[in-house]
Amino acid sequence: MTTVRELQEKSAKLRQFFDQHLPYARPTPVLADFVQVQHELMWGGVWLAEGLDLKLRSFATITAQCVNGYDFGVEHQVRTGLTVGITPPQIKGIFIQLMFYAGVPATVFGLRIAQEVINEREEWRSDDVPIDAEWLDSIDDMLAQGNVIRVANWGEHANAEIENSLARQLVPESAELVDGYLFGEVWRRADLDTRERMVCILAALMCRGHMKQLRRHIGYALDAGLDEKEICEVFAQAGWYRGWPCAEDALEQASEVFQARGPTRSP
Repeated sequence: MTTVRELQEKSAKLRQFFDQHLPYARPTPVLADFVQVQHELMWGGVWLAEGLDLKLRSFATITAQCVNGYDFGVEHQVRTGLTVGITPPQIKGIFIQLMFYAGVPATVFGLRIAQEVINEREEWRSDDVPIDAEWLDSIDDMLAQGNVIRVANWGEHANAEIENSLARQLVPESAELVDGYLFGEVWRRADLDTRERMVCILAALMCRGHMKQLRRHIGYALDAGLDEKEICEVFAQAGWYRGWPCAEDALEQASEVFQARGPTRSP
């Protein structure tokens, strides 16, 4: 069993790395106990749990903070992401992906803060280059490309589920626009890979409380190559920032999907 001293030592080492560009101020007596619990549990424990690397944990955390909408939370976690090696185009790719899951206001807010953080350091600014992507000329082209991408990542059943969705039946014009731009444009870009996109989607759906959609996307995540442990750790990571009951609800959905699917492969 891990001791408190071990958590303290691991926390101090990780914070020294993460916060090299943001030194902590000395905690006031009011904050002292809060900071101790936060540092030991979060930096010494949750962030270093087995099953998910630091970059993917950062993707999940940035997503949770985007949903939360707190300026310091977004700012600090974007800075953390850049520190662990996520590039500025990837940071922006997270928020563009989340436009479809967290909404425009939250993602515009997050992008504004992200750009401010990127501007802080020359090495981050020098890497802040746009993704070279050729825009498609029609929604039909986007939908066709989206079909190919979904089959490649999730399988034929995902296409059937989306094409037969209530959104396609009740608001077909809007649904086709959303699906076309999401899958035919955003997913086609090279800023994020499939695993990174799935981490963002899982964390966003959990944090927003969309359990029906989350259940479906847990299956998609398995199809895309994430294993059960990775999916569970995404929920634990994001749940620490959104609230642990959110993680409990998401893990309940995951457990039911895992039991229905049977054993899965590791990535």
